[in-house]
Amino acid sequence: MAVQERGEGSQGAVDRAARRVPALSTMDRGLATELVYGVLRRQRPLDRWLDGALDRGLRGVDPAALTAMRLGLYQLAWLDRVPDHAAIAATIDENREAIGRGKVGFVNAVLRRMSRDRPWQAGVGPTLPPWIETRVRTYAATLKLDADALVGAFAERAPLQAHVVAPARATALQAFAADGIDVATVGGIPGAFEVLDGGLFAGRLFEARQVIAQDAASAAVVEWVGAAPGMTIADVAAGRGAKSLFLSTAGAAVTAVDIGGPRLAEAARLADWAGWPLADTLATDASSPIDLPEASFDAVLLDAPCSGLGTIRRRPEIAQRRRAADLTANHDLQLAMARRCADLVRVGGIMVYAVCSFAEEEGPLVVARLLAERPDLQRAPPDDHQAWATALLDERGDLRTHPLWHGVDAFYAARLIRR
Repeated sequence: MAVQERGEGSQGAVDRAARRVPALSTMDRGLATELVYGVLRRQRPLDRWLDGALDRGLRGVDPAALTAMRLGLYQLAWLDRVPDHAAIAATIDENREAIGRGKVGFVNAVLRRMSRDRPWQAGVGPTLPPWIETRVRTYAATLKLDADALVGAFAERAPLQAHVVAPARATALQAFAADGIDVATVGGIPGAFEVLDGGLFAGRLFEARQVIAQDAASAAVVEWVGAAPGMTIADVAAGRGAKSLFLSTAGAAVTAVDIGGPRLAEAARLADWAGWPLADTLATDASSPIDLPEASFDAVLLDAPCSGLGTIRRRPEIAQRRRAADLTANHDLQLAMARRCADLVRVGGIMVYAVCSFAEEEGPLVVARLLAERPDLQRAPPDDHQAWATALLDERGDLRTHPLWHGVDAFYAARLIRR
């Protein structure tokens, strides 16, 4: 209800709800998380089946009753280990107060009908809004991928992936093994691992503040900057500071820039927690002139605000909230920020422009316009130690990731050098 009725983010809503139940077991928290993300991820087929089962469709159905029916129906259709009678009974019992006495019988009857008719046996059908599915298929064609497989991958659960700080990478595998955490490397991306089994957050690397949960596509972006000891780097649109942290652990002096002061405070706390303090922070709107010396940074990373379409497996509410028109507005903002960031890069320095989106308007088209305006910028090939990036480069030499490659999110990044 917090996500669908009040516009909160799914991850934050789940975390806040779990904190209100301190005795919640790990297993029950896992089930609750599966229910929330599953309902959000499969909302379109769930609503199609419910709409077909009701004489007047879903129009006018109370939001709490609708949420309860989605919860129950998701269990019936997807959770094989939950018997139908238990899924229906638990849904009614746990949501009775929210549904209201007068609607409990209605919800119960609908779920029992769904259990009997089992509409999912005829096929699930589309899970993405049509305009997003069209964009996914276009992306698949661009990268010469199986379009149906890519569409299907965006409807699945994202794997748990982690990023180890540079100083701990040499012994990371041994540390994971000692804690009984089964991991696999992800495409050679430095420090990136997929957690196959075991408790990442109870392991010694996490306790020692040497690893955080982070999708490997995001790890690839920060590693593509090529941070090294002694470099000065500006991380623009730094958010809560995960990328700033990893740039710092490579030995760089990092200035985190973001429009949100509270987010910058979180970024500074994260870096301090890990023992790699930031060189500086700056709260400012990076689409306007940035109060930093021009041509003064060895590298600038702009992880620009975007639609987040590449992360819909982890934030499934995005699929329902975004509209195609958003991409045009985002493009204008992203280009304005890219222009300002280019001014900060010294001659011979690197600028990485990145978005967690596969939309052309937010990625390649922004870079194309920037390069057309700035003859002093051109694409930079990977450094000698970045051979891992070769498998991810498109025909232009830009980084493109997708869920069919080690299950990572769909990111875009261009690496530019200032001449």
